Amino acid sequence: MHSINIPSYSDPSGYILSELPEPEITDSKDVIIKVYAASVNPVDLKKAEGVLKAALKDTVTRVKPGDEVYVRLPESHRGAWSEYAKCPEEFIALKPPSLSFESAAAIPLAATTAFQALQKYNGDLAGKTVFVPAGCMIPSLPLVDANTDNVAVGGTGLYACQLAKHVFHAGKVITTVSTSKIPKVDELLGKGTVDQSKSPFSQPPCHKINC
Repeated sequence: MHSINIPSYSDPSGYILSELPEPEITDSKDVIIKVYAASVNPVDLKKAEGVLKAALKDTVTRVKPGDEVYVRLPESHRGAWSEYAKCPEEFIALKPPSLSFESAAAIPLAATTAFQALQKYNGDLAGKTVFVPAGCMIPSLPLVDANTDNVAVGGTGLYACQLAKHVFHAGKVITTVSTSKIPKVDELLGKGTVDQSKSPFSQPPCHKINC
C-alpha cells in the first residue's frame, strides 16, 4: 500500500511516500480501515520532528466490513497517512452519512480535547455564559457570568464553542476572534462575536477550567 512515513526525525519536507505492507490483524479486536482522509495535528508534527521523542475478526461487534468509520488511532496503532490502518474496535465510531471523510478526519483529537475540557467544569454549564479563548490548543476554558466584549476560534476552540452550546446547553457562548473568522463564528453561534483586534479582552473570568 502507499503510505506517507518518516524515516528519521524531520519537518514535513522530509516526509516520503513509499510502499509498505498492508497492516495485518494480530488481535481479536483489531479492525483494518481503508483510509479516505487523515488529519494532522500540531502534536503530530512535534513528534515527527523529535520534540517529544477494513478487515475484522469474528469477535468484533461494533462495526462490520464496509462500514464508513472515523477514528483517532491510539498511540499503539499509528499510520493514518496510509491506504489502510489498523485500530482496536473500541476506538472506532461510525461516520454519519452527512459527514465527508475529510470533515470526519478532522474531528477526533480536536473535538475530544474540547469535550474533555468542558467536562472539567465542576458544575452544570446549562444556562451559563461560556468564554472560549481562541487558538488550536486551548490551555483553559474560562467562564464568565455576565456579558463581555469578547467572543473566539481555532481548531479545538471551534468544537468547544459548538459543544458548549449544543451539548452542554450553555446560555451564551463567546469567543475571541480575528476579523476574518467573524462570519464563521456568526454562522455557528449566531450573534455575539467581537473582533479582538478592535475590542481586546480585559475583564477577567470568574471561573477557570484548567485543562
